[in-house]
Amino acid sequence: MRRRNVAAALAAVALTSTACTAGDGGKGGGDASAPAKAETSTVTIGDAAASTGPAAAVPGARTGGTVTVYEQTDIAHLDPAEAYPSNAQAISMLFTRQLTTYKKVNGKFVLVGDLATDTGTTSDGGKTWKFTLKGGLKFDDGTPVTAQDVKYGIERLYDPGKVLGPKYVPQWLSGSDYTKSYQGPAKSGSLPDSVVQTPDDKTIVFHLQDVHAEFPFAVAMPYTSPVLKSRAGKAYDNAPASTGPYKIDSHDDTKLTLVRNEHWNPATDPVRHNYPDRWEVKFGLQTQQATQQFIADVGPDKNAVSLSFGVDNQYAQQVQTQDDLKARLLSGVNPYVYYYAINTSRVTDLNVRKAILTAFPKQQVRQILGGPAYGDFATTILSPTVQGFQPYDQFNVPPAGDPEAAKRLLAGATPTIVYAYSQSEVAERVAVAIQQGLEKAGFKVVKKPVSAETWYDESTKKDNGFDLYFGGWASDWPGGSGFIPVLFDGRTIADGTYNYARFNDAAVNAEIDRIAAIGDVTEQSVQWTALDKKIMEQVPVVPFVYSRTTRLYGSNVGAAELDVYGATSLVNLFLKA
Repeated sequence: MRRRNVAAALAAVALTSTACTAGDGGKGGGDASAPAKAETSTVTIGDAAASTGPAAAVPGARTGGTVTVYEQTDIAHLDPAEAYPSNAQAISMLFTRQLTTYKKVNGKFVLVGDLATDTGTTSDGGKTWKFTLKGGLKFDDGTPVTAQDVKYGIERLYDPGKVLGPKYVPQWLSGSDYTKSYQGPAKSGSLPDSVVQTPDDKTIVFHLQDVHAEFPFAVAMPYTSPVLKSRAGKAYDNAPASTGPYKIDSHDDTKLTLVRNEHWNPATDPVRHNYPDRWEVKFGLQTQQATQQFIADVGPDKNAVSLSFGVDNQYAQQVQTQDDLKARLLSGVNPYVYYYAINTSRVTDLNVRKAILTAFPKQQVRQILGGPAYGDFATTILSPTVQGFQPYDQFNVPPAGDPEAAKRLLAGATPTIVYAYSQSEVAERVAVAIQQGLEKAGFKVVKKPVSAETWYDESTKKDNGFDLYFGGWASDWPGGSGFIPVLFDGRTIADGTYNYARFNDAAVNAEIDRIAAIGDVTEQSVQWTALDKKIMEQVPVVPFVYSRTTRLYGSNVGAAELDVYGATSLVNLFLKA
């Protein structure tokens, strides 16, 4: 699951990944209206027909040219086993393919078969998953892709040295201590058929230890890419074998260059195109410089995009009011939900927790962080991007808070609340706004700044001494199973926990187990939404915003859009001239 560093969320994200959109002029009144209904982007599951190639032609697309991609730092890992950040996954879509992937249809994402003919089948309610590979799949040297290559890629995930990528598949196959029984193909040979079976070159069968209806989503990430064993040496992280429309030409600490892969067969691919001739990913820009170049839109910058750069705040007003810039903005809700956790092990009175939520000054805090472009006001635990999302507002508190209603909940009490935050100039301003908002209701607020360098260690301690503090979460797939068990299962409370609210309710724990055992992912999504509401009755968090992505791109770029993770999607992109 994706945890965003709190210092980044309260500083870098606010200052560099947002730009004002319509209705926010950066003035005090720009945030005063009632919150609009949250934008949703839920995912459905496609059938075999939706999984066939080629991808539908993009209207007006042309072939040719070089696209420049600006990023602040080098992409640390190209090896699909460790390509985890959203920008790494976005660029990986050009040169890796997985068993499943996401396809955008009429503005909504659909999970489809990528290497596989469909999104997988199960004969036992989600414990065993079978995939059949398409014909005509090849690596960039012309070698056919087989089920054994997919299995080998999975086996490499067990290597204790592969620490940075997600571990869902090996954990679900072999348990949380998966390396105790197997440590990858170099040390332990091949996984037995009882774990992963390849009865022929086109068929791969996964035997999970428990039911996981969300397995087809989990295998849409780069770590399930097939790996050509003959090339999987030390240099693989710098130049993995390609199965996508492009292959890696060169890579150093200043630039990554991709060129066409002549062995990619578009007839097998339901998602990708290869309109540009070449991609050059350049590293080393800062947000202000990147924003200036996108605004100037001169020379190669007309052909440029970024996977992750937002708009520097000092240019937010210009971007909002200048029509040619507004036309080149990518904006949408991304998978992150930001909230303020209430430490339920310390704040045990439900009415006090309700009073915190009721008095909390969401509007004032969001304005400090960038206004509506920072995110849509949240009222739920789950993100609008998850399958089956159902919006609700259990408490109907105005965005500015309602201190008088909070006073009634406190009934004359004046509780002391320790508000902790990762120290920065922006976070200090946020802390003052929260202090003022809660004190209007009768709370006594003790501000506790913590060094950004030690914030993660301090905030994840089981007994951290904090009552209220910022958190953020995004699931690695658009489902409730990636949110609720991680954040609210009381059996996970320990040092290093992501259960920031220290929430432990036996009935909720049992419900988590019940829902996780449901073999139908659509029915699961309905149940996770119901549990979201049940948990919020106990107010373990103050939902804050559904985070938004906003960034610029060059004027000669066509078909720029956001992918399922909020990065810039490259699969349909082309140059207009």
